Amino acid sequence: MAQAKHWEPPDPPKLLVSARRVAQELDVPLWKANEICWCLDRRFYAPGQVHYRVTRASLDAFKGLVADGMTLQAARAVMWRFKERGSFPPTDLGKEERDWIYWQSRRRRRHQW
Repeated sequence: MAQAKHWEPPDPPKLLVSARRVAQELDVPLWKANEICWCLDRRFYAPGQVHYRVTRASLDAFKGLVADGMTLQAARAVMWRFKERGSFPPTDLGKEERDWIYWQSRRRRRHQW
């Protein structure tokens, strides 16, 4: 058994991820990932706000909602509501409150026309 002569630390986790990475992690097409990124915490890194990345924390919060059984559309509505408040959904957010937020978003959309 060969012993390593020196130890290299692992790569640190990325704090910002691309839309392409969002598409891979959620197993959705790139166009859908771009739609989802609008409800996540985006950080622009080019003049004119053309190129962006989303924060790992916001993607993980979104994935948590989907893992709890929410559809992508419902999870987007919940993330958007909390994004307006400047925060992420709490991990202990109840199903009834999530469903109410989604219901409210659908109701608003219907009355805009």
